[in-house]
Amino acid sequence: MLSPAFRTCMLLFGVECNLVAAVLFVASLVSWGTGYEPAFLGMILALGFFVTGIGALAVGRT
Repeated sequence: MLSPAFRTCMLLFGVECNLVAAVLFVASLVSWGTGYEPAFLGMILALGFFVTGIGALAVGRT
């Protein structure tokens, strides 16, 4: 069983990671649309933030 403080911390961390992932993905998509090819790496980084956020939310809800 998780302590309430750790549970809240993990839930907030998960939400923040998903927000960062969404902003980073949109920024990378806009940059890639203008012709900047390495922006695809930002999309991969956004995927990493998204997976980390989903993992933190899963831990926080248990």
